[in-house]
Amino acid sequence: MMMDKKISNYLRGTATSTEVEEVEAWITSNDQNAKKFYSFKAKYIASTMDETEVDLNSFYHTNINSKNSTTKNKGRVLFTILKSAAVLALLVGVTYIFKDNINDSGSTPIISKDAITLQLSDGTVEIISEDGTARVVDSEGNVLGSQRGSQLVYKTNETSKEELIYNTLTVPYGKRFDIVLSDGTQVILNSGTSLKYPVQFLDGDNRQVFLNGEAFFTVAKDLASPFIVNTNELNVRVMGTKFNLSSYPEDQFINTTLVEGSVLVYNSNGTFDSSKAAPLEPGYKAEWNKFNQQIMIEAADIAMHTDWLNGKIILRHVPFKNIVKKLERHYNVEITNNNLKLDEELFTASFDIETIDQVFRTFNETYEMDYKINNRQIVIN
Repeated sequence: MMMDKKISNYLRGTATSTEVEEVEAWITSNDQNAKKFYSFKAKYIASTMDETEVDLNSFYHTNINSKNSTTKNKGRVLFTILKSAAVLALLVGVTYIFKDNINDSGSTPIISKDAITLQLSDGTVEIISEDGTARVVDSEGNVLGSQRGSQLVYKTNETSKEELIYNTLTVPYGKRFDIVLSDGTQVILNSGTSLKYPVQFLDGDNRQVFLNGEAFFTVAKDLASPFIVNTNELNVRVMGTKFNLSSYPEDQFINTTLVEGSVLVYNSNGTFDSSKAAPLEPGYKAEWNKFNQQIMIEAADIAMHTDWLNGKIILRHVPFKNIVKKLERHYNVEITNNNLKLDEELFTASFDIETIDQVFRTFNETYEMDYKINNRQIVIN
C-alpha cells in the first residue's frame, strides 16, 4: 500500500514534508489508524535489532533436558526472548501512550494544518473529515451533536444548563464548513476561520459566539436573547437576521454586510449602549477601520461579500495587495510578491471553478508579471 511506504519513510526519517503531513494526518484521523501505526513502529524498532532465529521447542528438548547445552546457545535464546518481550512491551506501551494523548486534555496531538478541527471544552482536539460522520459528546458521554459530511449540527436545548460549555471549530485555508448551533442558528465558515460557541445557550441570556475570520450567519429569532458575534474589536448584535461578517486578523477592516433583518455594530471594548451603536439596514455594510477606530456605513455590493458561499471570488477595482490574502485562503497557497509596484494595480475579475494557475493567467492579461507556481508556493518577481 502507498501509505505503508510513506509510514516506512516516516520512521526512517526519509519522508518528504508532504509525506510527513499525510502520515500525521492519517495517524490522528481515528483510533484504528493510530494503533496500526504504533504496531508498525514496534515492528520496525524490532527489525533494527540483531536477527536471531531460534526454535524454542527444539531449545526446550535440546537445552533444558540435555546437560550438554552450551552457554552460547542459552545466550542466543535469551536474547530472542528478551527481544520478543521488548516488542510486546513496546506495543502495550504505545497503546497506553496513544490513549493518554487522546484523553489527556493537556496533550497536543499531531494535526495537519489542512485539517478541519473541533476543540472540545476539555481541550481535546478532534479532526473532522469532510465526508465522514461523527458524534460530539461531553465528558459524561451525553451526545451534544452530530456531523454528517460538511455540516455539524448541535442538538436543540433539552435541559437547562447552569454554565456555558464551549467548543471551537477551526476551518483551514482552502475549505469551508457549515454548523448549526443549539438555538437553530446556521453559520457557514469561510476558509481560515475559527468560531468559538457554546454547545448550549443559557435560557434568557445573550447568545454570544466568538469569530476569527469570515462567516455568514442566519440567526434564529429570539427576542429575549440577543445574538452577539464578538470579534477582537467589533461586536455585532442581532435578534434574528442574515449577515456576513469578515474579521480576519491580518485585514485592515472588519466588514459587516447585512442581507436581511437589522443589526447593531459597536466597539467591543465598551459595554453595549444602543444609543452609541451603529444600526445597519439590508443592502448596507459597516466597515470598521482598525487604525483610526472608526465605523463607516455605506451601500454594499452584496454579491461581492457573499458569493464565497457559492465558491466564488468577485473582485471589482481591488488593489492586488488586498487580493493576495483572499487567494491564499481560497486556494490554500502561499504567495510571495517581490514586485511592489504590482501591489497598487487594480483588478476586476470573477473566479469560481478556475485553478490558481488560470487565475494568474487572467491577472497577466491586465498586468504582465513574472511568476512561478510550484505546488502551493507562488513567487512573483
